[in-house]
Amino acid sequence: MGPPSGDRGCRDCEPVRIGCAGRTDRVSAKSAKSGGDSGRRPQQRSQSTRDHLLTAAIEIFAERGFEGATTREIARRAGVALAALPYHFKTKDALWRAAADQIFARYHERLGRRLAELRDTDEITRTRQLLREFVWFAAENPEVHRFILLEGTRRSERLEWMVRTHIRPIFRFVTEAVEQAQQKGYGRAGRPEHLYYMMFGAAATVYSLGPEFELLTGASATRAEFVEAHVASLLDVFYRGNEG
Repeated sequence: MGPPSGDRGCRDCEPVRIGCAGRTDRVSAKSAKSGGDSGRRPQQRSQSTRDHLLTAAIEIFAERGFEGATTREIARRAGVALAALPYHFKTKDALWRAAADQIFARYHERLGRRLAELRDTDEITRTRQLLREFVWFAAENPEVHRFILLEGTRRSERLEWMVRTHIRPIFRFVTEAVEQAQQKGYGRAGRPEHLYYMMFGAAATVYSLGPEFELLTGASATRAEFVEAHVASLLDVFYRGNEG
């Protein structure tokens, strides 16, 4: 559940290039001699503005989808002037793609770190622990599943880009892991593509529908006791074997 990054060989797949080397990003020789503080501060402010815009964009795109989101509302929630947005993201589409890049980078960093920690463990333990890590990621980042789900309901250039750049490598990694688990006798029987959607839906839906869950049960889906019970149920359904 922690695949390598996607293929960015084509022009459309290239990461969004943010900003430019403007005058505020240059450090004069004088400031460089004094440690460059006067040059770093504008750079830090620029990076902070970009980070706030991306955080707000992920939240609003996850709530309203691309069509329903507005750059004005994103800037307002980020706490920055609307005029600052074009400096970092030339278009709304560029902002959406940068938000997607941020989401999947977060996913790869989290799952990749866990995979590295598990490299000396046996295969069953590694597979089960990666699923556990994904459930915790979904619980802590419910906006990720909402973001992907809203875009995935209608075919568009954005969806084609997201599938090509980010989702297909994950799909390949997971379906290959499913097939391997089936061959080794500890994976659930079924078509790998069906199990892929069963697994992701079962792992993430309860968190993306967290407000509904809380109204139905009177409790939060993200409390640790619930998440661990959820993990145990999913492992029993998809990967029986060594408890890891």
